Amino acid sequence: MEGIVIQGVFIGKVEECWGGLVSAIDKLETREEVWLGSEGLPGDEQADLRHHGGLDRALHHYPAEHYRHWRKQHPQQRWQQPAFGENLSTFGVNEADVCIGDLFRWGEALIEVSQPRSPCYRLGRRWNLPELPLELQQQGRCGWFYRVRRAGMVSAAAPLELVQRHYPQLSVASLLRWYFGEPLEPCGLRQMMACDALSLRWRKTAAQRLASGVVEDWTARLQGPECLGSGPA
Repeated sequence: MEGIVIQGVFIGKVEECWGGLVSAIDKLETREEVWLGSEGLPGDEQADLRHHGGLDRALHHYPAEHYRHWRKQHPQQRWQQPAFGENLSTFGVNEADVCIGDLFRWGEALIEVSQPRSPCYRLGRRWNLPELPLELQQQGRCGWFYRVRRAGMVSAAAPLELVQRHYPQLSVASLLRWYFGEPLEPCGLRQMMACDALSLRWRKTAAQRLASGVVEDWTARLQGPECLGSGPA
């Protein structure tokens, strides 16, 4: 995998916005060299620690290529990085190119792809587009998360290079298709369960679906907790 170009590195503080909702989605670019630790970039905060952040979601990567699509889909908005709350924006790699467990060297750090992103209602409220989280989910334009395998100094000027691939059959695009598009497909669920590099949360969900034959309710995640009980998303 060659030719990955970093467009920006972004860090966000928790703040109250959009009618009292607390979020750190509005991130600011940093051009400095910074320390990437096990829980992410310094000063990058999370408002909802149950559903955001943690060791398996230390860093969110969103392909800059997707912005062309969103400008066409919703031209009334001024789309530019980091509109989706990403920490890392690049050209040259997308969900079809990256696999779960891929190990990248970024500057001094080593980062490992841990799971796709599950888009939530905060994106819709941020852009006054309630349908936006579902659109990301249905179109597979979600980005992905990394866990940090080796901490170190990183920057937008430092190269991002693939150094190891253990699960070539498990692209992020494949997992998004199985998880959201074919959520009860047994082969996909079994492959997710068997992948040690996939986050424990996603493996547990796959196991629960396979055992029960039931998909969990996505309403609160896509529309907000106050909408729970209004029907499946």
